Amino acid sequence: MSARRSKVAPQYDVIVVGSGAGGGMAAYQLSVQGLKVLLLEAGRDYDPVTETPMFQTPKDAPLRGAGGADKPFGFYDATVDGGWRVPGEPFTTAPGSQFQWWRARMLGGRTNHWGRISLRMGPYDFKPKSRDGLGEDWPMTYETMAPYYDKTELLIGVYGGEEDLENTPRSSPGVLQPPPAARTYELLTKQACDHLKIPVIPAHRAVLTRRQDSARLPQKLHPGNRLAQRVLKQSMDQRMACFYATDCGRGCSIKANFQSTTVLIPPAMATGNVTLITDAMVREVTVDKQGRASGVHYIDKLTRVDHHVTAKVVVLAASACETSRIMLNSKSALFPNGIANGSGVVGKYLMD
Repeated sequence: MSARRSKVAPQYDVIVVGSGAGGGMAAYQLSVQGLKVLLLEAGRDYDPVTETPMFQTPKDAPLRGAGGADKPFGFYDATVDGGWRVPGEPFTTAPGSQFQWWRARMLGGRTNHWGRISLRMGPYDFKPKSRDGLGEDWPMTYETMAPYYDKTELLIGVYGGEEDLENTPRSSPGVLQPPPAARTYELLTKQACDHLKIPVIPAHRAVLTRRQDSARLPQKLHPGNRLAQRVLKQSMDQRMACFYATDCGRGCSIKANFQSTTVLIPPAMATGNVTLITDAMVREVTVDKQGRASGVHYIDKLTRVDHHVTAKVVVLAASACETSRIMLNSKSALFPNGIANGSGVVGKYLMD
C-alpha cells in the first residue's frame, strides 16, 4: 500500500515518530491546539473499519483461524503486518541471550490488537524507593497525574467500577463508563473470594459500554477550543457501544474499543494540521549546533529514498525498543554515544 499523505504543510512545528498510543495521542493533542504536525509511521496504512476480520467465522479463515509463522496469534489478530519476525528487519542478540521483539508494522501500532486493560499507576508505583528502598522514585506523584488519567479515560472511553482499593485508586465521579454485567464464572469467582475476604472488582478496559456524550464531553475536555470540540464531536458520533461480537484483538469496525486508528488519528487528521506519511522508517534524529533536535532522517520503505525533514520539536513515540534504536543511531559530535545517552543506559532496562 502506498504512503498516505494529507495536505503537506510548508513547515512543521512538531515531528511525531510513531502513530500508536503515544504518537497518536501526541498528534491529536498538538494538532487540536493548532500546531502543524508531521506524523511518521514505519508501517503501512491501516483502516480497521474495512480491514478487521471481526465478523468472519472459522470457515472463512486459513487453518480455521489457528496461528502460524506469519500470524502467531492467529488469522483474526488485528496485526496485519509485523510480528515476532519482520521480513527485512532482522535483529541480533548477545551470545547466550534470547529476546523476542513484537513489532506491529501498521498505522496505530499495537493499539490495534491489545487487550484494552487500562489500569492506573497508584501512589506506591510512583514512589517505590521511598516505600521499600528499591528502584527510583518518579519525579511526579499520583496526585499530579490523576487529572490527566481522568481526561484520558474520558477521551478514549474506559469502563470500570467505583471501588477504591489500596494503590488501586478510583477515577473521579462520572469519568468511567459502567462495566458490563458480570459473566457466570466471574460471579462464581466473586462468591468464593468474598468468603476469603479478597476483593473482586470489574476490570478497567478501554471499551465503550454506551455511546459517549458528544454534546458535552468535547467542551469538558477542550474548553474554549472550537476546533478541538468540532473534530472530537465528529469522532465520538461515529463510535458505537460494544455489543460483544468478538474479542478486541481482532480490531473493531464499530469503533467501540480504543485504537489510535479510530479514536486519535481521525480527529487529528480532521484538523487539517497533520501530515501523515506511512512506510516511513526513521533512522536518526538530527540536532543543531546547540544540540537541540532539529529534525529526523527517514527512509521511504517503498522507494528506499532517504528524506530529511525539520521541525522545532521532535517527539519519539516509536515504542521502547524502536525509540531506543533511533536514539542510539543519532550520533553526532555532541552525542557520540547517541542522543540523550550521557548516562549510557539508553536501550537498557527496557519494559516494552
